[in-house]
Amino acid sequence: MAKEADSITQFAKIKQEVDLRIPQCIEKVLGSVKEYSHKQVDEWTGTVGESVLEMLQSLSVNFKYIVNVSVLEKKGAGFHTSSATFWDAECDAATTCRWDNKAVFCIVQVFGIGM
Repeated sequence: MAKEADSITQFAKIKQEVDLRIPQCIEKVLGSVKEYSHKQVDEWTGTVGESVLEMLQSLSVNFKYIVNVSVLEKKGAGFHTSSATFWDAECDAATTCRWDNKAVFCIVQVFGIGM
């Protein structure tokens, strides 16, 4: 895929693959978490973010990436988020993944901006 990835200039062309791989990145870090720990949440979010970023770079180096990771304790509290963008819709795009287990919710937002 590396040779093909060099020619990708539209994030939309890899978005489907990104959507499939983000949950795998989250699962590796949070899959075994049995309860929320405020002492570990910084490590969890950092590790998920780094894993997603590495995965994105393996798909294509033709974008600047922004990865936002939120981990919340599963307590029934509400959480709302929104993003606004001003970009070139021909090459830039974003995706969001919501993942959860019995203990936590994880929301990963990815923005791919063409270079």
